[in-house]
Amino acid sequence: IIQVDIAGEEIGANVPAEIGLVGDGAAIVAQLNQALDEDGWQYPGETTWRSALKAKVDENIAVSAQLMADDSVPMNYYHPLQAIRDTLPEDTIIVSEGAGTMDIGRTVLPNHGPRTRLDAGTYGTMGIGLGFAIGAAVAKPGTRIVAVEGDAAFGFSGMEYETMVRHNLPITIIVINNNGIGGGIAELPEDRDPPPGVYLPSARYERIADMFGGRSYYVTEPAELEPALREANTGEGPTIVHIRIDPNAGRKPQQFGWHTPTN
Repeated sequence: IIQVDIAGEEIGANVPAEIGLVGDGAAIVAQLNQALDEDGWQYPGETTWRSALKAKVDENIAVSAQLMADDSVPMNYYHPLQAIRDTLPEDTIIVSEGAGTMDIGRTVLPNHGPRTRLDAGTYGTMGIGLGFAIGAAVAKPGTRIVAVEGDAAFGFSGMEYETMVRHNLPITIIVINNNGIGGGIAELPEDRDPPPGVYLPSARYERIADMFGGRSYYVTEPAELEPALREANTGEGPTIVHIRIDPNAGRKPQQFGWHTPTN
């Protein structure tokens, strides 16, 4: 392990380092690159490690492609995210938050430049999405910002749509709705209280746009996705595209669950 740190006392403080390089990170990396260029060394492509990584990448791409091609109703996460990817305006900034929406979106939605994705980050700070979108719209005037929100995440700051209308900001909010926090149910039970993480299946989030004079779109069928998204991403002011998906939709099969030890 080689540790680079500007503070010498931090070398080996967390994990023992075989080599400690003390100095500015940019300067040290520049020196490392210069040394590698002069030496001409490259990590061998035909190694067990590299081939295992490539095999896993190819496997993930194949599984994701199959899920994105699935146009069954109710929809999964992947099919709408593919439509969002294919209709993104050029040079847009993607804002994203939610559980499945953000996690899966990271594997489907592209980044073509630095600082073009703003999401809830490692600690999943839900509620930051629409504030990020407003900040991005102000920082890059004239750029259509696309905020991809889970329904639970949208609930934290959905009323910021009023701010977007008031300032006529070019923001497309896409709500991918699975009726709950981490998933919901198709109908509320009549004989008992609903689980605490379940939302109203009949909620119509796009009507917030109607209240403030914006444009709204409600999508339940795969054929409706691209027309609604393309129209929402044009013109002035903010829009809301509400996409209903299967309450039981989830990620592709995982080799590992949550990285928390269980007894």
